Formats: sequence, C-alpha cells, structure tokens
Amino acid sequence: MMFEFSDFSKYRIQLMGVSIVAVMLFHAFGRYSLFAWGTVGVEFFLVISAIGLYFSLSRDQRLLPFYGRRLMRILPAYLIVAIIYYLLMDWGNLDWSRFLYNISGLCILEGRLDFWFIGLILVCYLVAPFYYRLMKYKYSILLPFVMLVVCFALGLRFVSLEIVLNRFAIFFMGLHLARWVHEKKRIQVPHLWLLCLVAFLMIVVVNQVDCYVGFRRVAGFILSIPVLMGCILLLKKASRPVHVGLIFMGAMSLELYMIHERICLYMLLGQMDYNIRGIISFPIAILLAYLLHKALGLALGNVGAKR
Repeated sequence: MMFEFSDFSKYRIQLMGVSIVAVMLFHAFGRYSLFAWGTVGVEFFLVISAIGLYFSLSRDQRLLPFYGRRLMRILPAYLIVAIIYYLLMDWGNLDWSRFLYNISGLCILEGRLDFWFIGLILVCYLVAPFYYRLMKYKYSILLPFVMLVVCFALGLRFVSLEIVLNRFAIFFMGLHLARWVHEKKRIQVPHLWLLCLVAFLMIVVVNQVDCYVGFRRVAGFILSIPVLMGCILLLKKASRPVHVGLIFMGAMSLELYMIHERICLYMLLGQMDYNIRGIISFPIAILLAYLLHKALGLALGNVGAKR
C-alpha cells in the first residue's frame, strides 16, 4: 500500500481536530482506562504543529515575523483564559504579585501545571527556527532520539516537569517528518492498516499498565506518527460531515484545550458528579471556545487591517 506524506498537510486541520478530541476525552473521562489513551493527543498536536512550522520556515526564515505570528496565535487566547482562571480561583485571597507570577507561567517550576502546554509549545516555537537550520546536516535525524534520552533522564530528576520534558522530542521529530511532507515523499508500506492498528493498540495497552508515566511518553514518541498515519487512512474514507466537524474542532483546538480542562472541568463543573461533569463539559467548552476564537479573530483581524 502506498502512503503519501503530503496527506499530513492536506488533512492538517482535521488531524488537529482528532488531537483535541482525544485530549478532551482524556481530560473528561481519563479515570476510565478506555479513554486513558487520549493523552497521546498531545503528541499528535505537537507533530502537526511542527509540520505547520516547517512549511512556514520554508517560505520565510526571518525571526521577527515568525515569532510574531506564533505569539499572536497563542498569547491573546492564553492571557484571556489564564487571567479569568487565576482571578476566579484566587479571588478570596488574591495576591497580585502571585497572580502575575502564575500568569507568567513560572509557577510550573513549583509543580503547578495549570497551563503547562503553553510553556512547552512556546519553547518549541522559540527553538524551531534554529533547529530548522540544523536539519541540513546528514545525521540531524538522530537529534530527537538523543533529546528523548536526555529529557527522560531529566524527567526522573525533576518529576514535576516530566509531563513537559518528555514531550519535546516528538515536536522535533515532527519537523523531520515535515521534510518528507514538504518533499511529497511516498512510501510503499505492506499491510499499513495493520501496522497502524497495532500501533494504536500498543498505545492503549501502555496507558493501562501501571508503570512510570515517562515510559508512556516514550511510547507516544515511537507510536504517535504511525497512529496519525492510520487516522489519515480513515479520513480518506470518512464522510463530509466528519471532515466538517473535525475542521471545526481543529480550527479552535488551542482555545478548546485551555477552556475545557481549566474553565469547564476544574472551575465551572468541579463539584459535579464525575461522569455528568465530563458529558456536560463538551458542549460548554465548544461554545466558549467558539466565542473566544471568533472574538479574537475579529479583534486581531481589525488590528491587522489598521496596520
């Protein structure tokens, strides 16, 4: 069976939708082993983000425009959600210096992981242009594997940062995958369906085994790309409504990620029954994320128009 890597670009937004749905299922129902695999949605998101960055850098490697675009996509949404969250969570005992400390993301150093993903993706974006230049060297493909080993060791030492450290390698592996996507590589993979299914089942099993969580991240590094390939095979056969739904979710994946976990599950619905909370959180998060996404699009579009 022939697999075309350009399909990662063709179905990029849909794959973002798959990523955020997986993460939301994990956040809402992760207590049940059936949905524990959803944590690999973070790896999916990092791989797809890396592909988008590679294409951006292949067109324009100027640092200031690159960083400007990335920051405008992340920081406005993050600041709105984070300010609301920290104000309401600490309202009875609000300390402004502490509030600013939390907003800055430095609270992650103390093990407070409220918005850990934002710090992770910003560091990846910061390093990406320099890593892109390193990729011209023949053996640069080995760097993500070296990074995986180093970050795994650091995760053993700094346990509270394990969730961040063990995710860096997959982003940079995604940049190498993006080169194949950009060059429209094609490979012949016998029984590709079976390979993708086995990769997914291995992720499910690993996330059910009682082991050091860092091993699950390693499994995510190894298996997430084959699983994404399987998702592409399914998308090729999916109906139009499925594509429309995933595009809708994928376009506001960042807003959904922050709002669903912190605003819905922890703040608005924190006292409700676990199962009911999980079910109700989906429509509330989708509505709030949609409103935020549209408001930011309108505001930032107007700013761009004035410039």
